[in-house]
Amino acid sequence: MSGVVTLTPAPVLDRTYLVASMAPGKVNRAVEVHEYMSGKGLNVARTLHLARTQVAAVMPIGRDDEHLLFRTPYPHILRIMPIQGRIRVNTAIVEDGGRTTNVNQSAIPMSTTDWDRVVDLTVEQLVEMDADWLCASGTHPFNSDTGDYVDMTSLFERAREAGVRVALDTSGVPLDRLVTSGLVNLIKPNADELANLVGRNLATIGEALDAGRELNRGGVEVALVSLGADGALAITEDAAFWGAAVAPRLVNTTGAGDATLAGFLGHSIRQDSDGELDLERALSTAVSWGALAVSLPTTLITGLEDAPVPTVAAPDPARVLLETTHLVTK
Repeated sequence: MSGVVTLTPAPVLDRTYLVASMAPGKVNRAVEVHEYMSGKGLNVARTLHLARTQVAAVMPIGRDDEHLLFRTPYPHILRIMPIQGRIRVNTAIVEDGGRTTNVNQSAIPMSTTDWDRVVDLTVEQLVEMDADWLCASGTHPFNSDTGDYVDMTSLFERAREAGVRVALDTSGVPLDRLVTSGLVNLIKPNADELANLVGRNLATIGEALDAGRELNRGGVEVALVSLGADGALAITEDAAFWGAAVAPRLVNTTGAGDATLAGFLGHSIRQDSDGELDLERALSTAVSWGALAVSLPTTLITGLEDAPVPTVAAPDPARVLLETTHLVTK
């Protein structure tokens, strides 16, 4: 595999407070506090780096916040575009037992000029690395000139023209717009997001499989569906696999999806092939790394040697999902 370029359109300074328990409206004492640069694309890139996959992590960073990069693990994988503004801050409060409360700041808007520079840097990295994948991951900021979300269309078109597959991990309006654009090879919805994309609730593995196939027919090559306690599905028009791995303990679910996506992308291309996907191998690694991630206190994975052994099999269409899905009124 030649490599992966990740783009984090709205990076973040993550602060994680570990507490024994949390009493809302009261003073709570933290047992530990962690702070580091983060964002979904950066989390994917760090995990791939640990697996010795060639990776570059593109991030727009406010000029006043560049000093934060010195506190970032593996800074050599970063490709930074300085822009106007300050970085946002996300706060997570993690209790014993794994219950997590998140307070996330909205993404900082950026100008058309700054966004165009981010796009150019990303394409430059794709070409320089001869990458297999572009992974655009996380919240999409607003364009301060237009008042709408930044437009990924040009970036994805240029990536596809360069022979690079595009993985998109986001939610809300940007996901709704791009999922049928014909420019996205892989999306990674959870069960609720998948249900909302097809406009119906999902009660079984079979219904989730049908929903994924609907996205395939709409132009998405791979639907990598996170089902929480029900495992995960990797779905293409011609094949589908179900996978799961048992986490050694449940500490913090934040970042598990990023580890899952990293595992899939890093093991998705068949060796000695011309870009053919190895769906079973990719899903196997994805669920293993995802289970490892939930056993850790932060989104920062420091080693993959303790990743649980995965189980991958044909999906059981009759299996009832443990968690019901919820449709959002639009």
